[in-house]
Amino acid sequence: MKRTAFLAPLLLLYLMIVLATSDNELRGDEPRYLWFANNLARGYYSPADDASLWNGPGYPLVLLPFVLLKLPLILAKILNAFFLFGAVLCFHRAIRLYAAERQATVFAYLFGVYPPLVRQSNALLTESLGLFLVSGFMLFFCRLHRSDSRSRVSLLLASGFLAYLALTKIFFGYVLAAMLLWSLVFGFFRRTPALKKTRGVFALALAFCVPYLAYTYSLTGRLFCWGDSGGMSLYWLSSPHANELGDWYSDRDVRMIPELAENHGAFFEEISKLNHLERDDAFKKRALENFARHPRKIAENWSANVGRLLFSYPFSYTPQKLSTYFYLVPNMFLVVLSVLSLYPAFRARERIGHEIRLLLLFASLAFLGSSFLSAYERQFRVIVPIVGLWLTFVLTRIVALRIRGAQGDS
Repeated sequence: MKRTAFLAPLLLLYLMIVLATSDNELRGDEPRYLWFANNLARGYYSPADDASLWNGPGYPLVLLPFVLLKLPLILAKILNAFFLFGAVLCFHRAIRLYAAERQATVFAYLFGVYPPLVRQSNALLTESLGLFLVSGFMLFFCRLHRSDSRSRVSLLLASGFLAYLALTKIFFGYVLAAMLLWSLVFGFFRRTPALKKTRGVFALALAFCVPYLAYTYSLTGRLFCWGDSGGMSLYWLSSPHANELGDWYSDRDVRMIPELAENHGAFFEEISKLNHLERDDAFKKRALENFARHPRKIAENWSANVGRLLFSYPFSYTPQKLSTYFYLVPNMFLVVLSVLSLYPAFRARERIGHEIRLLLLFASLAFLGSSFLSAYERQFRVIVPIVGLWLTFVLTRIVALRIRGAQGDS
């Protein structure tokens, strides 16, 4: 309770931001999440005659009680403030495994006031929930590796947070599978308690997702089908046109923006009569053709993807905006500190726990995988808790930064 009280001003800040910036208009992806929630209220997720699996069911399940009880949607938006505060609490307690109380509180506040954290917290979107799920997974994954006490509870909670993350942001389903495969392959060469625990977490998380994967198989006849949104994202990454940098555009954008209509209108019209899965396949096929024909342009688009992941810049057909500094300034600190941390971390690599290394691998796979799709800053933002834990660990345990009063805190 004492720890929570110290951090409570952040919850008040988040509530004020959500209430001050919310309105009743639905924008962007909000109608789609609400549509899926309404489907769940009717007893199904996707129409059976035309499978639509653009998003996972994680966030629509959060919205389901608000739909069933016909509650004002502002209440669902207010819930985002509690998700953000939950992320800060989990972040603080994860740091507390490695640092003194005062240090943990200071770094938790730095994380809590990280400007992009509150971006889209006033919308019916997955960003706030995703941050909470990553932070919860990180906390219990570290607890599992740090102590044998309550290991079963930590195993279940780490797996549960990770599974729900994959069901909320389906891209993490592939990251989850890659980590499980890595732990299985590496386990043949080196059997350690850390690898055994890691396999347990990722295997159990995947098991939790089996009902959803069984459902998508019943709709599509495809094994390990998490969704049908990847093809379009891959298509935009592969755009060979000189003024395009791999960022994503909707069907409406293709109709409304003259340059996009000229470059992509014919192809979008060609596939307009296909169902969702067939469109996804068509996008993937065209993307692979572009990869083979225009490798240098793909490399340029990939570089732009990395820029958008970290700094929300550059974008195609978009004038420069001062709002870019909202992401560029804080993320520049993260990038510079991360680069500077590599040398002391390498010198003291034997002091870095297995769980920290494994979380870094998890975050690295997520970042690298996102860079090969149409990438945006929000895809980096969700792994910032892990980046923050890494930097805190290096600063307090390797560089041995001291915060006045921290020494001797318990």
